[in-house]
This record gives sequence, structure tokens and C-alpha cells, in this order.
Amino acid sequence: MTLTEQQLEVISNRPFNDTLDHIREKLRDCNEVDNLRQEDIASLLGALVASPAAFSFPSTDGNGSVAVRLLSILKHIRGGGGKPELFLPLVRRVIARAPDIDIWEAVFTIIESLDALTPPSSIAPTFKGTPVKPSSSRLGDSETRDVVEGELFFEIRDCTFRNVGGFWDKFFDSKRWRNDQRAMLRALMTAHDGTRWTDFPNPSHEQPVWEWLRTLERDYLVDARQKLYTTKTANQFEERKGQMDLFFQQATNKDDKTFRYKDVLVVGEQKKSHETGRFKADLLQLTRHVRSVFADQPTRRFVHAFTLCASIMELWVFDRSGPYSSGPFDIHKEPDKFARGLVGYATMDGDAIGSDTFIERKGVSRYITLDDANGGESTIQLTNPMVRQKAVVCRGTTCFMTRSKHVAKFSWASDKRELEFKQLKLAEERGVKGVAKAVAHRRITTIADLRKGLVFADRHRFRNDAVLLDESSSATASSNSSNQKRKSSSDVASDETSEPKRRRSNRIKSSRVQTVSQQLTKKRKPSLYSAGDDLWDNRIYVCLVVSPAGRVISDFGSIKELLEAMRDAIRAHQSLYVRGNILHRDISSNNIIITKPEMADGYKGMLIDLDLAKVADTGPSGARHRTGTMQFMAVEVLRQADHTYRHDLESFFYVLLWMCARESWSKPRLSREGHPPKSSLLRKWEIGSFQDIADAKEGHMTVNSLDRITKEFPEAFDVVKPLCLRIRSILFGDTARLHFGTPVGEPCKIYQPIIAAFNEALDKIS
Repeated sequence: MTLTEQQLEVISNRPFNDTLDHIREKLRDCNEVDNLRQEDIASLLGALVASPAAFSFPSTDGNGSVAVRLLSILKHIRGGGGKPELFLPLVRRVIARAPDIDIWEAVFTIIESLDALTPPSSIAPTFKGTPVKPSSSRLGDSETRDVVEGELFFEIRDCTFRNVGGFWDKFFDSKRWRNDQRAMLRALMTAHDGTRWTDFPNPSHEQPVWEWLRTLERDYLVDARQKLYTTKTANQFEERKGQMDLFFQQATNKDDKTFRYKDVLVVGEQKKSHETGRFKADLLQLTRHVRSVFADQPTRRFVHAFTLCASIMELWVFDRSGPYSSGPFDIHKEPDKFARGLVGYATMDGDAIGSDTFIERKGVSRYITLDDANGGESTIQLTNPMVRQKAVVCRGTTCFMTRSKHVAKFSWASDKRELEFKQLKLAEERGVKGVAKAVAHRRITTIADLRKGLVFADRHRFRNDAVLLDESSSATASSNSSNQKRKSSSDVASDETSEPKRRRSNRIKSSRVQTVSQQLTKKRKPSLYSAGDDLWDNRIYVCLVVSPAGRVISDFGSIKELLEAMRDAIRAHQSLYVRGNILHRDISSNNIIITKPEMADGYKGMLIDLDLAKVADTGPSGARHRTGTMQFMAVEVLRQADHTYRHDLESFFYVLLWMCARESWSKPRLSREGHPPKSSLLRKWEIGSFQDIADAKEGHMTVNSLDRITKEFPEAFDVVKPLCLRIRSILFGDTARLHFGTPVGEPCKIYQPIIAAFNEALDKIS
């Protein structure tokens, strides 16, 4: 087939580089159709979805991008469909390292062939489909491994460090060990003959190496508190998040060992050979498992991990500002490092291993001591977990209900911003209504404290992955997970994912990259695009208890409850801005809660999460990350405008549309057993570059397009459609040309009509 000029330009600007390297080894024996398995095809499709160009090609059917189309094909393959011979030309070109143009020609030929058929329903993207974007925080199960690892790369690409100075002294200094640890180390070193570790398998296939490690453990680490386990046997993890090669956890006496990520203390990845070109793929596998550990141990401070590829080992630590390592070493040539690592992992206490030692456990109960609002101390009992975040480089927001019916929120906040506790106290002092109140707080630690004594040089630059800042780069996803388990979507994309960057073309000369980069850094940009000069983010880990507790807006039980909560949350925003002179800047479905009016100053909906708020009319905070949640972010903010109150009101409107078009279908009583559309226009608010999403939203705010969006509402929500049209008119005007700017003058000119529109809609429902 003949590629268009637009397609050729995308291929030139967004090359594969090493994206497909890790898949070629898996495909090397698949040159014939009889050898081509469905899981091989699925892995290749997953790698293509995660490639830089996939989101930039528009889909041939006009519904999203080629990445979305490839995902639907991937789902079809996973379900047992698809003819292997259709994919054989593509597989052969990938194995042969054909030019990017040839590979994409094969991809488009497959899509064209499938589009010519009548696709079964299993091919079409589902309404509840998970967006595939950097930091989307989806569970990394085996079925989506390639896609998830592609996303994870955007999370760690600019905050990974190797050969960190002081690493061994900080984490594996045997001089500071207990006597029993030093005794284990001495005993273990006797298994090295001065040249190599005796009995180390040659060749170093995975199973023999595992058996060798177990022998070392049995002979020299028998009394260690942590034991080494593997899933190379029949034992598996309880959760379907992919199986881990090696890991340490406390010893278990269970006969049928079904492992759980909440018990894992150290993550390991083992390979039979060491290949320089596989570093990135191996690190991403390791990161995927680390993310699962953080997800199931959400208050963990950091996670130890390691790779062992043949005899080359590298020790890692992952915290909320990214991964860093000891640097690689040969275990035969530097046996003391291997021995210190093995003994250290097996004997570390909770503090050294990164556990949440600040939480006290008594039986099954958990307690934390905080500073209360009156200057004293309060011991808070934590009960049910409400929110957790499935990502690594993020705020790691975790919320629990407390015994006193408050909410305890743990979060790694930027040290460049005012802490949320101060913002809430300021709002209370200024008489703000409808915003959660701070009850107690505690500053637990900082990334700077965790990394004290370490020396960081330049960030690791992944092979063939020089990058420069570009406002049209791929956007990060905003959610904790797109399945509205999305309990902390704002945490991932709002403040704490590194600014995405575009891969440069191999044809661009380094001098030109430097020139463009320098030009970009000279321009003042809002915090959405600021990259910052610090090597890594110094985050502050805090626990904040707020009152009252409530339900996130997506848990609405009726249309009336939804509209009342939305209206009162807008009233709260007006009070915060007009009376408190504080701009929220992160209006999302997770930051609006449904409350009981008798416990919330008469409000049926309130605003929470002032992590990203700032006093109005002040300069940039200096934080290097953006503010907002992607699918609810205002058009102008996506296009680099400074944030205003009107942008927050636009975000409220997007939340309302999202609730009606997407969340409503999960409520049988309201959807009346109807069926959601197979694909949603709102999906374009999640996938693509900042510019892509801004363009999609701008197009959707015309009357005709908004009418198409409201057609995605369940029939019961017809009563909300006039309200949506009215708010659209207030925000964007009634002329053909949409108005996105913030009007000069009294802000009540916008607040009051919107609140009145909600009241009119509620009158009709009542």
C-alpha cells in the first residue's frame, strides 16, 4: 500500500528506535506460519501500541488513533481470533529489522484487511476500555504486559540513575551490620574460590541458577528473616499481574504457596544471558513488578529490586521519584558485592527495606500518631482503604477511613508547593465553605532524607532515546486506572508524572537538538510544561486527616444526587476563590465528594484535595510538573495558558459530561439495563498528545458535537441534556466561534448562571 505524506512524516519524526528490540528474540523462530503463535502476535501488537508513532496516526475509521485500532485487534487475538498468516509479513519484517516504513506498511495492510471484514463485537473497543497512555496506572497483568511496560517507560525515562555514588555504603555497609549478619557474610564467601562462585551453572539457564541460589540460602542463610522465592515452579501469584522471577518475603510455612504482592519485600528479575541491548526491557519488567508491590503496599516508602542476567547483577531502589542503582557488576569478579546484596536482602529490617514503619500495628489494627489542629498529638486508627495509586513515579496518594469517620490521606507532595494542610488552614481562616477541613497532619519523611548520602550524576539516557521538550508530546494518563477504580486519577497525572517528551528523529543532528532545547527553555511556561532544573524531585511524604468523609462523585445513586453534589461543589469552588483567594486547579471526578449536608455546612457536595491549589495571582510555584487531570483539563490549560477560575469551571463541566456518558452505565437502576456505546467520543479526552486532546475537546464543545456526546447518555439522563447545553453556552458563548478565555471583571458573572442552571434542572427533577 502507498503511505500518505502525513504517515511518512509521523514515521520520520517518531522512529521505533529500540522499541521492538525486546520482541525480536521472542519472534526469531516465527518465520513460518506454523511456528507463529497467538501469544507471539499479541506481544508484537502490544509493542506496536506502545511505540512512539502509534498514537499519532489517525485511525482509518476516524475513531481515535491507530493505537486504539491495534488494541482492539489485540483483544481479538487474546480471545482466540485472527489468522496467523495475516500477521506473518509483519513478523518477518520485524525479525529482519526492516526500515520503519516497511513495518508500518505491513501494519496498515493488516488493519485494512481486517476493516474489510465485518468485525465481531469482540474486536470493537469497549466503552469501558482502558486508555493506553504513560502512567495510566493499569494493573500490569500478563495479558497487557507489553502495553503497560511501554507506558512505564514514559514514567521513568527522565528520572533513572545508574552507578549512584554511596549506594553500597548506604544500603549494604557490612561494617554496620549485626554480628549474625556478618557471620552469614563470612560463611557465604567461602562458596567463592577466588575466581568464581563454585557450582554456579554454566550455561546459566534460569532453573539451574535458581537451584544454585536456593542451595546458597540453605547452606549459609538458614536463619535469615527473609527467604528467596520464585514462580519458576508451580507456585504463582494470587493476583494476575504477571509472575515474578525471584523475590524475597518473610518465610511462609504454607504447603500450597500462593504468593501475594502485599508480602513481597524485594523484587528480582533473572535472565539466562546478559545482553546490553536488553537493559531497557529488563528494567521495565522489573518496574512493572515494583509498581504492583507499591499498589498492594501503598504506604511503602521505597522498594529494593535487582536483576541477575547470567553473572551480571545490578541492585536497584525505587522510590516515588524514580529508580536508581548500584551499577552493573560481575558476581564472579566482585563476589563481595553479590554476597552483601544477598545477605542484605535476606536480613534487612523493616526500616532498611522501605516498609511503612511509621504505622503502628496491633493485631489487625493500624494506628498513626499525628499533630492535631490544636498543637497536640492524636493517635488515629486507620480502617478501610479507600484510594490507592497504581504507579511508581507519582504522589502515591493513599486514603483510609478512620475510626472517627474522617479520611486519612497519605501523599508524596512536591516540596515546591505549599503543603495541603496549610492551604486547608488558610481556607478555614478566610471563612471558605464547602471545602474539607484539616483535622490532623504529620510530615513523615522526604525523598531527600531517603536519598541522603547518595551522589547522583547525570540521568541515565536510554539507548537511541535522546529527547527534547515538546508541547505536543504524548500525554500521560490521568488515572489510577481507567476503570473508575480511578480513585486517584488526579494524583497520577495532575502533579506528579514527569513531563512527556518526544523521541527525536535519528536524522536530527545533535547540534540542532541542543539549539531547539535551549530555545524552549528560554520561554516562560506555566507549570503544566515546566521541566525544572533539579536532577530529581524532592517530595515530602505527609499524612493529612480531613473531615468530613464522603463518597466520590462517581458513586452517585441518582441523577438528583449527582446534580446536587455538582452544584454544591461549584458553590464551594466559588467560596474558595472569591472568599479565600485560592485557586483549586485540579477539578476532577476524584476531588468532588458527595456529603451529608448536616455534617458539611449544609453542602451536599464538597471539594477535596488542595494539593495543587495556590493563592490566586501568585507566580509559578517552581514545581516541575503539571496541574490538572487530563480528561478534565480545560482546553486553554492543555495549550499552555495560565490556570484561571474559569478553567476550573470548564473542568466541572467535563466532569458532569463524564459522569453522564460514562459512569452512569455502571448503575443498572439508572441505565435501565441499556447498553453503553461500543466506543465513546470522550475516549479522545484520554489518548494522544496535549494538543490532540485540546483539539478533541474544542471540537466537542460545538452544539452539534455536544449533541453527539449527550446521545451517549442513558435514556434516563435526557433530563440533564438541557443543562449541558446551557452550561456550554455560558462557558463558550452562543456564536459559531467558541470563546475559551477568562472574562475580565467579576467572576460571579460565570458562577451565578451556572449554579442557577443546576437549580433549574433540579426543579424539573423534583
